[in-house]
Amino acid sequence: MIFHEQIPAVHHLNETLQPDAYIELLPDWLIVVADVQNSTQAIKEGRYRDINTAGGSTIAAVLNAVKPLKIPYVFGGDGASFCVPSEAIEPVKKALKGCQELALSGLNLDLRVGIVPYSELKNPILLCRYQSTPSLTQYFFMGGGMEEADDLVKSDTTYHLSDAVEADADFSGFECRWNEVPSAQDVTFSLLVKARTENQQEALALYQDLTQRLTNLLGEVNRHHPLSEQGLSLSFQPGKLKGEAVVKSFSSIQTGSVFSQWLMIGKLLFQNLVGRYWMRFKKHEMGADWGRYKSDLLMNSDYLKLDDTYRTVMSGTHETVASLISWLESEYQKGQLFYGVHQTHSAVVTCLVAKTGIEHIHFVDSAEGGYAMAAKQLKKQIQQFYLNSTL
Repeated sequence: MIFHEQIPAVHHLNETLQPDAYIELLPDWLIVVADVQNSTQAIKEGRYRDINTAGGSTIAAVLNAVKPLKIPYVFGGDGASFCVPSEAIEPVKKALKGCQELALSGLNLDLRVGIVPYSELKNPILLCRYQSTPSLTQYFFMGGGMEEADDLVKSDTTYHLSDAVEADADFSGFECRWNEVPSAQDVTFSLLVKARTENQQEALALYQDLTQRLTNLLGEVNRHHPLSEQGLSLSFQPGKLKGEAVVKSFSSIQTGSVFSQWLMIGKLLFQNLVGRYWMRFKKHEMGADWGRYKSDLLMNSDYLKLDDTYRTVMSGTHETVASLISWLESEYQKGQLFYGVHQTHSAVVTCLVAKTGIEHIHFVDSAEGGYAMAAKQLKKQIQQFYLNSTL
C-alpha cells in the first residue's frame, strides 16, 4: 500500500487533535525544508506578496515533480516543508533548484533549501491526513521532528541543496491573482501557538483547548474565516500580477525576459476579466460552476494547520482579538505555551489549481508578513525562556 493511503484520513478538525489520528513517517524518507532567507527585511520593503509567491511556488514545483505520488507537506508563508520518499528525492532536488533560481533571478529573494534524512533526527514525525473537502487535503504533524529538521537546515549548511544540482521545475497550477482580502471584521491576524510540553497527548489537549477558545471568542468558521466571498476580487493591477507572471514565464534555462513577463501579465488580465464575468453571471464553463467558485475557494482554503506548532489565520474584532491575546499571555506566563501573533487589515491568498474551476487549493496568510512576523515573536519568547533558564 502507498504510504499516503496508510496515513489515517479524518474529516473533522476535532479528530486531528486525537493521538490515535497519527502514525509515524517511514524511516527511509527525507524531510525537505524551503524558506526565504532574510524575509523580515523583504517584508519591511513591502514585498510580502513576493515572499508568498516564492513559498507557494515550491509547493507547485515539488508536487509536480513527484506526480502521481502524493506526499505530506505544509505551507509556512515564506516557505514550505515536505516529507519525500528516497526514490523521489532526485526530481524534487531539481525542482527546488529551479525554485531557487526563480526566487533569485525573478524575485530577488534568496530561497534556502535543505534536505534532512529522517533517520538522522532525534524526534519522531507523526502524521495525520485531514481531508475537510474532496479538494483540500492537509497534513498535520506532531512529535517535534519537523521542527528539528527546520532547525538543522537553518544551522548546518551541510544539509543544504548542492549547487551542482541541475534545475528542472514545473510550476503548472501555481496562481497568485487575487487582491488582498480585507477583513470581514476589524482585524485579520496570523497566530502561532506552541505547547510547552514534549508529551503529545498533553500538547494535543492544549490545542483542543485553544481551538475551543478561538471558537468561543471569534465564533464559528463562517464568522472567523479570514476570507469572505464579498472580499474576494481578482486583481487588474499589473504590479500585483507580476509574481505569477514571473513564475509562468520562467524556464529552467533562465527567467523569462521583461517582454515575455508583460505578455504573461496581459494574458492574466484577460483571464481575470473572463473569470470575473463567469463568476458574476454564474456561468457553467470548462465543466465548472463558476457561480460557486468563491464559496468553493473558502471551503478549500488552508487557513489552519498543525506542524509541531498550531498555525492559523483568522478575522475578528479589536475586542475579541485583544481578549484572545490576553488569554495567550496569561497561559504563556503560566508556562503552558509560547505564542506569536501578527495583526493587520487583510489576508493574502496563494493558489494551487490542479483543474481550473474544479480542483483547487488556496494557501492563506495575513498581509504585511503574516506567519513570518508572528514567528519572530514566537522565537523571541522561546529564546528568552532558554536564556532565563541558563541564568
